[in-house]
Amino acid sequence: MGKDIIADHARWPRLEDEIFKVNKECKEAIKEKGRDKVIDSTLGTLIDDDGNLIAFDSVYDTLKNMDKKSIASYAAIEGNEAYLDLLVDKCFGPYKPDAYIKAIATAGGTGAIRHSFWTFLNPGDYVICPNWYWPAYQTMCEEFDREFKTYEFLDKDFNFNLEEFKKTLDFALENRDRVLCVFNSPANNPTGFSIDDAMWDEILDVIKKRAAAGKFISILLDVAYIEFAGDGSQKKFFEKFSSLPENIITTVAYSMSKSYTAYGIRTGACIIISSNGDFANRAFDSMKHSNRSIWSNITHAGMNILVDIENDEEKKKSYEDELKANRQLLEKRAKAFVESAKEVDLIHLPYFGGFFISIPCDNPKEVAEKLKEKDMYIVSNKNGLRFAVCAVSEDKCKIAPKLIKEAIDEVNK
Repeated sequence: MGKDIIADHARWPRLEDEIFKVNKECKEAIKEKGRDKVIDSTLGTLIDDDGNLIAFDSVYDTLKNMDKKSIASYAAIEGNEAYLDLLVDKCFGPYKPDAYIKAIATAGGTGAIRHSFWTFLNPGDYVICPNWYWPAYQTMCEEFDREFKTYEFLDKDFNFNLEEFKKTLDFALENRDRVLCVFNSPANNPTGFSIDDAMWDEILDVIKKRAAAGKFISILLDVAYIEFAGDGSQKKFFEKFSSLPENIITTVAYSMSKSYTAYGIRTGACIIISSNGDFANRAFDSMKHSNRSIWSNITHAGMNILVDIENDEEKKKSYEDELKANRQLLEKRAKAFVESAKEVDLIHLPYFGGFFISIPCDNPKEVAEKLKEKDMYIVSNKNGLRFAVCAVSEDKCKIAPKLIKEAIDEVNK
């Protein structure tokens, strides 16, 4: 008998999520000192100025009025057809790529990322992404025995670092036939950065040149924050994924968590884009198999919410009004932070939209600890600090840069 009942591939240390750990500490500080005295920049959810989670009335009124049989019943393994058709239209808007498109329901955007890593890579193949990234990418690579490699996200002028991307892509393909490139844009988590349309042309040119050698290159577009990244024109880049070489396949991870404030309902989709209809269908079949093996099917209520709202003009207007109002809320908070940061010479990465702004610094973990002494709770990563404009009031966004600058200077003096 072996010495460990846990199989070799399943042995991991206990997962201690740093974000939820800091959030717990923050809640204790608020309980002791009062909400007005504490800046809570921890969780990535929309919070109003009174510290309450924002849940769109249009979404949850729809859920409350839903027939209980529609909530309780199983959905199709791949997701209901009406849901998938409407979600594809909502995701792309008027900028749908000229390609074969298939979509499959997933457990949030996370499920779509999981399917992409699993479907298009073999064990030992590389997932490459910028060095400012959502940590779950790496966790999934560990789970599925995929290699994970990052590159410097931005150059000295704060533009997408095309040269570092090229180097990392070439490294990943040197001894392998497959690679998957993650692009969390627009409104990157944790920076708020968006890749502009001209840079997308250059990125795709690089990828097409590498694909000419017969390599299989997958592109994953994680667009979790896309509905908070602009008024619709931010979706124009999708057109660029038309008519790509058939050994380049693109997937879009679309999530209802942020765009519908439905974090816990766990509904999204993986949208497959390919110039080869057979490849798109086979990717869909693979993902449907994965759906059955992992979740059996996806939350029916989440799909029904999107369908009910999109098919009812009054509900749709209410939803769009709420989305716009909260996008403007984020814009005001971000503007307050950016203007105050400029006043105190605090360097931050360019913000174009979404839930977060990032501040590069040395010794970020120590800086985050120092900020606790100033009653500010913030998430650190390897490269700096993640400030959650989604969770901090406009008034506190004005105060925060000075505190952050002071903490950075005190730690790194």
